[in-house]
This record gives sequence, C-alpha cells and structure tokens, in this order.
Amino acid sequence: MSKADELAARLKQTRHTQADDITCAALEIDCWPAQVYDLYHRIEAWLQPVTEVGLKIRRNPTHVCEGSPDGESHDYAIDQLVIEANHHSLMFDPIARFTEDGCGRVEIKVPGRDQSLLRTVDEHGESHWWLQTIETGQELDAIALTENNLLQVVQQGLGL
Repeated sequence: MSKADELAARLKQTRHTQADDITCAALEIDCWPAQVYDLYHRIEAWLQPVTEVGLKIRRNPTHVCEGSPDGESHDYAIDQLVIEANHHSLMFDPIARFTEDGCGRVEIKVPGRDQSLLRTVDEHGESHWWLQTIETGQELDAIALTENNLLQVVQQGLGL
C-alpha cells in the first residue's frame, strides 16, 4: 500500500468516526425525552395513592439547548414534571442529556434543597436512576432511586 493509500484510509476512517459521533449524539438526544418520560411514568405510579387524595401532578412543556461532547448544539422539546400539594410544589426539570458523570440529569427544584436525578447505563444497556444531593457546594454520594427515596423527597419538598 502506498503512503497516499494509507493517508486516504486514515482520512476515511477519521471522517467515518466523526460522522458516527454526530449521528450517535443525535440519536441520544432523540431517545432522551422517552427515557425521561419512562421515569415520569414510574414516579406517577409511585404517587398514585397520594394523587387520589389531592396531590396534583402536571407536565410543563419546555425547551433545552445543550452541547454534546462532539461540540454540536442540540435544541429539543421536553416536559418538566410538577408535583403540587399544601401550597408547595416541586419540579423535575430535565436539564441535560450529556453529563460528565452519567447519561442525563434531571434537577429536582424544591426550596432549600439542591437535588437531582442522574441517569446511568450499565454494560447491558439498562438505565439506572440515582438520587444525588448537593450541600454547600459538595456533592454527596448518590443513592439508587427507589419508591421510598422518591416518597421521602416528595414528603420533604411538599411539607407532608
């Protein structure tokens, strides 16, 4: 193989990799709302007994603009989940699909607490959600999102 053929093969491989990266990031953005909505459905199911006695759950449409690791900018529509009771509310706000420590972040906006849900994907491609609390600028260890952990966040956030 000539030097020119080697360079041509390398260039073709490089262009293919960059195109794959851009396609992969676009696919990840396309799938992100469905992953968040699956989370919302789980939360709504966990809260079903409480909604029967007055807890209100609604979704607010919003737009997010973020950059992917390949440097591309992505603008997409996604809903926030709002939970209300006792004149208090908390909001689940999907702020980013691309994070340094996982595969997506949903902030939990509640007065006096800085919390978020972090999505990770294991080696089998399964999603896992983790509850993180940030206090005085220091991120604490994440714990698995379970029904009891979520109910505790709702209880504290709504003063129940």
